[in-house]
Amino acid sequence: MKQLRMRRESAPVESRELPQGYGYEFFDGRREQIDDWLELCFEALIPTKEEKWFVDTILHYPDLCPARDLFFVVEQSTGRRVATTAAVCHGHEGYIHMVAAAPDVRGRGIGHAMLRYALTELEARGCTYSVLTTDDFRLAAIKTYLDAGFVPVIEQDPESNVRDRWEKVLAELHYTQHVQFSGDLI
Repeated sequence: MKQLRMRRESAPVESRELPQGYGYEFFDGRREQIDDWLELCFEALIPTKEEKWFVDTILHYPDLCPARDLFFVVEQSTGRRVATTAAVCHGHEGYIHMVAAAPDVRGRGIGHAMLRYALTELEARGCTYSVLTTDDFRLAAIKTYLDAGFVPVIEQDPESNVRDRWEKVLAELHYTQHVQFSGDLI
């Protein structure tokens, strides 16, 4: 079964600052950044903390330059990395890749601010739209994406009815009346 896909046309991005005490850090190749990325992505996005997941999904991802595209949200008082994502530009298409946050910081607005930061970066690089993929069960993340202006994309999946899956997710989030679907644009 395919992941759900979402799309957002380029438009001004509503400013959303990180909560006080947090800042951004770009990937600079340190071992502890790789270990923290694996820890943040473990379970929700990757099945093990083996380094191969970082190599395959970051280092070998098309057009992704880790020093430019991969960043973390860091708790400034401790230096602890609490969230991460990558903002990748494929020509005019932006891609939000591997969004993850530590469970104990969810619900503080970090995901909203991080997503808006990534979208601003992609628009500055000339992307005319951005896409992302997600899983049906990641309801809090989907709510964040909807709040940022992403819309569900209906595409063919021989293993499932994507429209039915989206309608179920949106009903669980109480967004049923407020979301328009996008056709297969990708």
